[in-house]
Amino acid sequence: MQETEFQFAGAQGTELPARLWLPDGQPRLVLQISHGMTEHSGRYDTLAAALAEHGIACAAFDLRGHGRNPGSRTCADMGPDGWEQSLSDLQRFCERLRESFPGVPLGMLGFSLGSFLLRDALCRGMVAPAGVILAGTGTQPGAVLAVIQAIVRGQLRRAKPGGTTPLVQKLSFGAYNRKFAPNRTRADWLCADEAALDRYCADPLCRPDISAALFLELLSAMRRTGGKRALAGWNRCPILLLSGADDPVGAMGSGVRQLGAAMERAGLPVQTVLLPGARHDIFHEEAGGAAAQARSRILRFCETILAESEKPRNQSPAEK
Repeated sequence: MQETEFQFAGAQGTELPARLWLPDGQPRLVLQISHGMTEHSGRYDTLAAALAEHGIACAAFDLRGHGRNPGSRTCADMGPDGWEQSLSDLQRFCERLRESFPGVPLGMLGFSLGSFLLRDALCRGMVAPAGVILAGTGTQPGAVLAVIQAIVRGQLRRAKPGGTTPLVQKLSFGAYNRKFAPNRTRADWLCADEAALDRYCADPLCRPDISAALFLELLSAMRRTGGKRALAGWNRCPILLLSGADDPVGAMGSGVRQLGAAMERAGLPVQTVLLPGARHDIFHEEAGGAAAQARSRILRFCETILAESEKPRNQSPAEK
């Protein structure tokens, strides 16, 4: 495998750090990865290496306010209009990959924050991948999200620009962490693998918190993508929902199953997989074996994408 780091020109000319992992030989498929809240693209080396062994290339960039991008080192914050610009970044990166690998099927993977960003882009018809993997995602009642939104809007007046407040911390990561009390770290909800969790907490490129503004943007996206009509704009392609059975973001599996059921009702070809004993960050649950299972499931799903891509398309009368 060959890994390359480069700068990607996102929306409004913003330069974003990016990575490309190439297999030996011509890629059979390219997988665009959108990482999760507070982390960065470099945390997907192990997944990319496993896929590269099977001829699958991976590519990712650090979302605004994350990873090697400028900004606060304590709070992930996308900046003013950051969600909309990040949607454009995702779309531009997709277009760049298509130009760089003409004729090669393009799949897209979104984890956590990246899953909601990808879902929002799909709802708007901004991207049309050959297959979609949503990891660490879920759905919550719109009424509950609306109440939390109202509280966070009030907190925005108290938070410094790009910063957070104790109440926002309690409503976001704190609410998830309480499900695993007594807590050893600030992020026990992420991963049961203590060694992996300690590496995350010590990673200087991982922000410990999210800003009040970004949390509000995420809540808004969760409401948009969870609405009854949200799936109408999706292109019809294979979909994999992959989460830990003990992931609080997916309501311990029930939110993931609800999303899968909604997709089935919308006529979308979806597979729902919950990994037993795994929490939110399934890609780093090595000790319990969930990370290896996640890689295996993704590889099998990539083969599904390839099989679907190789099927002959319906020809128009003029093509026959």
